[in-house]
Amino acid sequence: MLKKGVLICFTGIDGSGKTTLAKSIVEHYQRKGLPAKYVYARYQLKIAKPIVLIANKLFLRKYNLNTDYVQYKKQKQKLNQRFKILSSVYLYLLLMDYIIQLIYKIRMPLLQKKVIVCDRYIYDTIITDFAVDMNFSREKTVQLLERCFSVISRPDLLFYVCVDENVAYNRKDDVPSVEYLIDRNKRYYDLLKEFDIELLDGNLSREDVFLKCKRRIDHEFK
Repeated sequence: MLKKGVLICFTGIDGSGKTTLAKSIVEHYQRKGLPAKYVYARYQLKIAKPIVLIANKLFLRKYNLNTDYVQYKKQKQKLNQRFKILSSVYLYLLLMDYIIQLIYKIRMPLLQKKVIVCDRYIYDTIITDFAVDMNFSREKTVQLLERCFSVISRPDLLFYVCVDENVAYNRKDDVPSVEYLIDRNKRYYDLLKEFDIELLDGNLSREDVFLKCKRRIDHEFK
């Protein structure tokens, strides 16, 4: 029986193979009798949904993420620079909404001594939804993550599934553009210098990635 809950997280750009890997890991340890649970932990609009809908209608109605990513990004960065105070309020409202979700999805099951395997986590939300659009520096991104970890659980083991952006783009049909992935991959690589992140080569076959990941988890937790 586990002495405490365990949090394992997979992070990386869309199309890197996080979901397939996370679910395979959960199924493997469930077959071994461990209380493993898969959790999709990317931010999903709940309490803050009306605020986001109104903000998009007021400021972004002429711009479309999927059809013109570059102009959409420029407009969001321009708005965040112009309305700095309002932008900060908006950011923290969304984070409060997200943190409530994480407490329910992750912290509570950890208290029940479960093995939680996260497909995406706070890193993905900060990078994908905030850092690029608000043009955060590496220092500000790290600072924001550390503030979040004063409230939410820090992973016991964190994997970054690295993959070539063109490979990832060809795997997914709902990614706006290769540029979208390049922007976010740069931010992930910045975090490698600041956090204890295990690298997995997502360009390898699914079986090879799974075996490397399983061996690392087995080694860490015996």
